[in-house]
Amino acid sequence: MSDPISASAPAPRRGPGCFTTLALTLLVLGIVGGIVAWKVVDAGFGMKWLAEHFQKKTITESFHENVRRIASTQGDVLELATLDSEETVTKFDTKTLFNDAIYLGTSMAEIRAMVVYRYHLKLSDAWNITVENGRCVVVAPAIRPSLPPAVRSETMEKKSESGWMRFNAAENMTALEKGLTSMLERRAAAPGKIQHVREASRLSVAKFVQHWVLKAHKEHEVVIREIVVLFSDEPAAANAAAASKLPATLTLEVKAND
Repeated sequence: MSDPISASAPAPRRGPGCFTTLALTLLVLGIVGGIVAWKVVDAGFGMKWLAEHFQKKTITESFHENVRRIASTQGDVLELATLDSEETVTKFDTKTLFNDAIYLGTSMAEIRAMVVYRYHLKLSDAWNITVENGRCVVVAPAIRPSLPPAVRSETMEKKSESGWMRFNAAENMTALEKGLTSMLERRAAAPGKIQHVREASRLSVAKFVQHWVLKAHKEHEVVIREIVVLFSDEPAAANAAAASKLPATLTLEVKAND
């Protein structure tokens, strides 16, 4: 029979250990610190200080330039005009099976950007200048596009879509990007584009003739009151009678002692 006095009493319950206390303390401090920091930032104070003391930003820009070709124009180019145009180039890729019996969808890639077209003529090409009764008629060489056109990359927008059974949107866009320059070069030489800059180019040629050609022949004492400019690809350039009836491109101020 056991002694009731000597029976072991239940062990006392142990309190939380040091590690648990430390963890709880750190958690509370973290929460309180986060709230304080959020209040400081949210109130607009200390943001600059935090950025200056805790943020390190390193920006490295690397440029690699590979010059393939440098060529002189030999002073043979007269710049005439520029044209800023918003261009949209689209490429469609359609796929079918069994002689178009089954349609598998169309992928589309599109690039939109501002393009700067420049135009010039070659001074070494044929010119024809005649003066009669104070009227100077100039038949200048044809307008040429300066290639390649300049694409303003900051305005470029790209869009691509895949057909319902097509998964080549990225490849289609890559192909469009590779062919973009050649497409724009063809557009630069299109008659519609050249027509847009024809009048501005006409005035540039008239100014060139006034400042360089006529001044070089002042010793002939020919009085010029107006300049008419035609380009060699215009129908009136081959018809002297028609050219004589055209309005002046540039009217010159003739002084009394000229």
